[in-house]
Amino acid sequence: MPSAAAAAATPSNKYPALFLFHGAGPLPLLGDVEHIPMVTKWREHIEDIVARHGLPSAIAVVSAHYQTDEAEVGGGARPEMLYDYRNFPPESYELQYPAPGAPELGARMVESLQRAGLSATLNPRRKYDHGVFVPLMVMFEAAAIPVVPVSVLRSNDPLEHIKFGQALRRFREEGVLFIGSGASMHNFYSAPVHGAGTRFGDAVTAVLEDPSLSEAQRRAKMADVKSFDGFSEAQPPSEDEHLMPLLTIVGVTDGTPAREVANIPFRHTNQRHYLFDD
Repeated sequence: MPSAAAAAATPSNKYPALFLFHGAGPLPLLGDVEHIPMVTKWREHIEDIVARHGLPSAIAVVSAHYQTDEAEVGGGARPEMLYDYRNFPPESYELQYPAPGAPELGARMVESLQRAGLSATLNPRRKYDHGVFVPLMVMFEAAAIPVVPVSVLRSNDPLEHIKFGQALRRFREEGVLFIGSGASMHNFYSAPVHGAGTRFGDAVTAVLEDPSLSEAQRRAKMADVKSFDGFSEAQPPSEDEHLMPLLTIVGVTDGTPAREVANIPFRHTNQRHYLFDD
């Protein structure tokens, strides 16, 4: 948990952005043993970020569980909880994350998207889905920082998501922390394919960390992410929405390099986290 001393730190001109695996439903909050390494990493990530940059002014979470046909931004003042999972213990449906929303910030994000030529709307009724509240209950448990949910597009088109993110990049200069909440490998449905998640994760890391690439080259390569080695085994057919938050974050950071900050075996998958701290 970020300390009071860390809160006094001075943010840089651009607040960092993060992509992480949000786990299976509410299990990270219920002490599930398989999720302990991931939860530990969440804490490490935010402690490091806040120690170097101070607390964010707001948190924008691009959640794989907020799918829309066109760009949408949550604009509620006091968003309610959305328990978008089934067959979990009763306490899973009593979890609360009372962080305020940021309607004014959300409205400005929509305006920025529209100025970039994208169809976008503000949804004042959007709730906090588990892709939003589960990691935030660990990383910012005080629930004191305003939160803005940001959607992913049902098209699952990497380039569209990169452009979506680019239209929001200026808000990093206002101290907004962008978190992409999804999964670098989301194939939980078929028999494990040896090394699938590792091959795909390695391919993504190679592009994001390559210092020889220009920002435009990195964006172009990530727009072609579905051709990367291991993609078809790492992401289920037509259900690769969990990768889209990463593409939005690539856009938010405009193709600058990232650093792999976690490589986590989870069940038969391999999950990567990336920190963008230009």
